[in-house]
Amino acid sequence: MPRTPGRPPQVPQQLTDNRQQLVDAAVARVVENIATSLRAMVPEHAIRRLIELEVRAAVQALPLQEPPAPRPDPPPSSALASDRIAYRINEAAAAIGVCRATVYKLIAAGELRAGKRGSTTLIRRVDLEAFIDAMPASRGGPKDD
Repeated sequence: MPRTPGRPPQVPQQLTDNRQQLVDAAVARVVENIATSLRAMVPEHAIRRLIELEVRAAVQALPLQEPPAPRPDPPPSSALASDRIAYRINEAAAAIGVCRATVYKLIAAGELRAGKRGSTTLIRRVDLEAFIDAMPASRGGPKDD
């Protein structure tokens, strides 16, 4: 093959492929020898700890997800409709989940405000809401007897 000045000599493709295969094989042997040497020098628990630290660092580097959007307040229950300003005894009892007698006892004890219009006892929605807001929080445990 004639050689042109300034150009490297041309090598047939088959010879180039063989050289590349030889280089790849040599690199693979060197990498395997180095890995074997490192395994002999560094205890397995140290390698595991290093991997664990790298994983933690990678996880901490991840961008944080956006927090979920806050849930809107639930609509008022049908028992305490916001368009009503007052309730009769039966309606108030249903709204707060007690019986009629309990509503009368709460009124008598002064815990729930009520007014009379003729023979009808009316309880304002704001007074029902204030009563509910003033109730102590439940811990979910058994009732005291």
